[in-house]
Amino acid sequence: MPPARNPVAKSSDCRNLSLIRDSASTTRIMDLAFIESRYADSDEYRQRPLFSNQRLNSCVIMKHALRASERHIFNGVRLNATKLVFPFAKQDLGLGGESLFVGEPDFSRKLAQKIGAGEQSKMQDDLETLALIDSLPSFDPFLMRERLRQSGKLVARCYFDISSADTARMQKFVSSQIAALVELAFAGSGAAARELSVRLADKLMTDETAQSLDPLRATLRLSGDEYREGVFAWKGFLYYKWVVAEWGARLPDLARSILAARISNAPREDMETINTIRRRIVRVMGATMKRVQDSLDEYDVAFRSLQEGKPTAFRDFLLSAPSMFVSIGEAVGIIKHVDSFWRFRFPAGRAAQMDGIEALDIFQDFELTLSGVDLEEEAPAPAL
Repeated sequence: MPPARNPVAKSSDCRNLSLIRDSASTTRIMDLAFIESRYADSDEYRQRPLFSNQRLNSCVIMKHALRASERHIFNGVRLNATKLVFPFAKQDLGLGGESLFVGEPDFSRKLAQKIGAGEQSKMQDDLETLALIDSLPSFDPFLMRERLRQSGKLVARCYFDISSADTARMQKFVSSQIAALVELAFAGSGAAARELSVRLADKLMTDETAQSLDPLRATLRLSGDEYREGVFAWKGFLYYKWVVAEWGARLPDLARSILAARISNAPREDMETINTIRRRIVRVMGATMKRVQDSLDEYDVAFRSLQEGKPTAFRDFLLSAPSMFVSIGEAVGIIKHVDSFWRFRFPAGRAAQMDGIEALDIFQDFELTLSGVDLEEEAPAPAL
């Protein structure tokens, strides 16, 4: 008897899927169907696909907070999973699609059936890529590209664009960040520099090859592949600075909410365990934030050298920067995982309250997520 399909059929799910292209966060959604529609004719896309199987390479991948009714799939040991959605119609996501969780029981066989792969042995590279993506805390394009590169997989650049929704939200921040560079590159532009910064910020984030960016290219003293790599790294730091500015201010409130969450029906021993774990979670988040900020401070120092008329130092920093994206990206992804799940479970205005069993599940998941952070030089927890 064939396995039952797992359709995305509820009207709310269809509506959510259809809104992806307008509002999706870069770190939560990877819309391969859209990437295919936009880049299918490019040589790089055809020569360096993310997945070799065409159907898999045109699905929609999500970092998904498991609903209570879904946690049995992973025997209750996971709160989040990587979800593959195969749209019924790539151009109309509102019609929904069939879904599958990476790593669910009998995953490779179920996936082979959905994508029409005759032999699972031919899927091995794609399965390894899925496992790597599933292991990441988010779809952060800078982290993902560097981790794939370290694994020996060179993938077309189009897979690592920042989503249009995030690009729009970043616009004001990026234009303010590059204003000083615009004044340096376009000397004498006077009052027009501010307007120019806005236009070039958009070009920088959406089309770094645009001819209008030539003065910036000349200022950075980069050309060819070095220019593309350098600008990609620059976009990475601008992205991380924006992300940290956006959610960094929320960290104290998040810490307070975690520590103040009311726990009911928990035996004394469990309550002691819960309190120990959540205090550690807050400490680790503080340490993680500090390390991200330290890395961004290195970028600020390099950028000041550019403003001081030393473009070579900034150029060299950008070309060596991708190696930093693994530690920065994983740290940012870890904090965002905790933050996004907590806000999903306890929306603004709703006091955090749960029973002992759920609290242990959530806090132990957070602790596992944060377990890679070294606490030898532990940062103080945010002020409560």
